[in-house]
Amino acid sequence: MTLLFRDAHEAFSNGDFYKARELYNAAGKVFGEDTVKYNLYLCDKKLKEISEGKTKVGDNGVPTSYRAFKCKNVEIPKELKNYYNPPKSFPKGLKLPEIEGLKNDYSHLEAFAKESDDVAVSIVVLTYNRTDPLKRTLAGILNQNYPIKNIEVIVVDDGGKDSALDAVREFSNKLDIKYVWHRDIGFTPAAARNNGVNVARNDFVILLDVDMYPSRGLVREYVKYAPIIDKTVLIGPRRYIDLNNVSSQFLIENSSYAEDCEDVVTNNKVAGKISGEKSVDWRLEIFDKTDMLRNEKVPFRVFASGNVAFSRAEFLKVGKFDERFDSWGYEDTELAFRFFNAGLYMIPVLPALALHQEPLGGENETDREAGKQKSKKHFAEVCPYYRHLVDKKDNWEVPKVSIYIPAYNAEKTILDAVESVLNQTFKDVEACICDDGSTDNTVKLLEKYYSDNPRVRWISQANGGIGAASNTAVKLCRGIYIGQLDSDDYLAEDVVEKCVGEMDKDLSIGLVYTTYENEYQDGRIEQGYNYPVYLREKLVTAMIAHHFRMFRKLYWCRTEGFNERIKNAVDYDMYLKLSEVCNAKHLNVVGYRRRLHGDNTSIKNFSEQMKNTAVVVNSSLSRMGLKYVASLEDENKSQLIFKGN
Repeated sequence: MTLLFRDAHEAFSNGDFYKARELYNAAGKVFGEDTVKYNLYLCDKKLKEISEGKTKVGDNGVPTSYRAFKCKNVEIPKELKNYYNPPKSFPKGLKLPEIEGLKNDYSHLEAFAKESDDVAVSIVVLTYNRTDPLKRTLAGILNQNYPIKNIEVIVVDDGGKDSALDAVREFSNKLDIKYVWHRDIGFTPAAARNNGVNVARNDFVILLDVDMYPSRGLVREYVKYAPIIDKTVLIGPRRYIDLNNVSSQFLIENSSYAEDCEDVVTNNKVAGKISGEKSVDWRLEIFDKTDMLRNEKVPFRVFASGNVAFSRAEFLKVGKFDERFDSWGYEDTELAFRFFNAGLYMIPVLPALALHQEPLGGENETDREAGKQKSKKHFAEVCPYYRHLVDKKDNWEVPKVSIYIPAYNAEKTILDAVESVLNQTFKDVEACICDDGSTDNTVKLLEKYYSDNPRVRWISQANGGIGAASNTAVKLCRGIYIGQLDSDDYLAEDVVEKCVGEMDKDLSIGLVYTTYENEYQDGRIEQGYNYPVYLREKLVTAMIAHHFRMFRKLYWCRTEGFNERIKNAVDYDMYLKLSEVCNAKHLNVVGYRRRLHGDNTSIKNFSEQMKNTAVVVNSSLSRMGLKYVASLEDENKSQLIFKGN
């Protein structure tokens, strides 16, 4: 019977005062009421404080009334075999399609690639005091086996003092060419490239460094991917050759000369890998080992802006190059990280070859190794995948995890929600709130307590409903993992840490979720519904992706986002969409407290919630190309019936 005291003490420590009171009462019946009198007093005191909103958590001066707790294991059936079988309501013989596009596997997109002569292309060439290499590179563009009329060239001069403008004038009657120059204020290729892309008139953009002589088929090979350029980033390889004694006019007259040159050794340690008596592109080995990046965990690491192609619209959407990089290295990798985090696929295009014009002696005027040592500090701040480059700390400029919170008239609970994020054992986290047109003090409370806290960010918009607020909040998130928290609920202190641990193991896992408890107004806490395993077929028939939910941003970006046309079943719709593009995993722990107060959307609009359950399931079936229709068995029940059509 002493186990009653142990369990009661544990419940009290976890903040479950209602359960603790029940256990102390049970112990009192066995050992006498006097033995638990003081314990019951403490439980009643805590429950009263909760009902009056007086409980304080933390020492940062923010008034809160939630009960901090840590994740608790959920009791699961000993035999789980049957749970992996499709439910009875799932149509017999129906097979869900395999998930396409996991990780960086772009195979499903390759069928859309095709030859074309009609795609308008903008080539941005970055130069700095390199007139002769510039002329040769412009000659290489002129030699393309692609219609010159569809090629726009933008030469961006990063403050050089040579005769680059004369070189541009020399080619002005042969190429559609522009010249952009800005004052020399140091190492600013990020700003220079941004300037070039800004003035480009075409969406299909190719970046070339001044010393990257394009092979004759470079543009044509890139353009094959024009139908899917909004979903991809294209990466071309390089060879190292010596063109120092070759004129641009000679290259124009002998278009195959450069490609026929023998490879040489570069003295730049960070640029190439020596193989025998020549340098080779260090990325080729990675391409070979990772099935052309399809299985690479961080495919963006091979993005080098000397020879790449992408969509201008997507470039602007992710925020362009970070102009705070003021020394050599990482600014291109960081841009590629944001491309990848936005759901784009990294595709090596080996035939889109550029020939690196090695300078005399094979040494560049820029000390690249010294530059990387400086720029890595900023890179680690803004790219969560590369924290290992510098000393560990808790908080970074761009967090690894973002928790989004849609909020509408949430003045009573918003501080609890935010504090449960900030008090996580995993500190590399931020809270991102969308105020959906609140008419109470929600925003004023955020301003009062978090105006100086970079880990709490919010935006206000006109009331548009849960779908619109969720989309806005997620777009505010910068992390690679995004967690969901409703404004009237709160998190277990270690739930983010547990979910991150699972997400880090496998790039194909795009969703990890736990289970939850219901907290009633009288302080009572009861565990919510928990289906013990993740099963796609089960999710098609019922919402089993319980709170707390954390998803990978790149997979969310590969969906259509939250449905803004429906008021209920919005979350169910979203997690069905995610189940179509990634794998998921369920953790049998309680990681979330859901406050039930009678105004919860799912309770107030139960009937509409059930109707929309069929709507979102049918949308999922349609997206997967399955000819089945789901309908409610009864308008007051959640059971779905499936029929082929």
